[in-house]
Amino acid sequence: MRRAGIWRRIWLAGLLALVGVLLLPEAASACATCFGDPDSPMTKGLNKGILTLLGFIGLVQVGIVRVAWTMRQRGKKLAEASGSASTSPDK
Repeated sequence: MRRAGIWRRIWLAGLLALVGVLLLPEAASACATCFGDPDSPMTKGLNKGILTLLGFIGLVQVGIVRVAWTMRQRGKKLAEASGSASTSPDK
């Protein structure tokens, strides 16, 4: 019974959002910068800002891959060292 009420509220919220977008299309349209002149200084600055943020995201991803690669290499070295130690004739 309680789950049906939650789903009913979610469905009603989605329906209200859809009706709001259909009745107010200007609220869902692009901003003046995105919709405006592609050669304006504001649009050029916006594009440079987007590229800068994508560059930062790329750098963070490269860093994450580098850390994962380093951990993998250390794990291999540790496994080799512990494997050779367990097969030593002293034990």
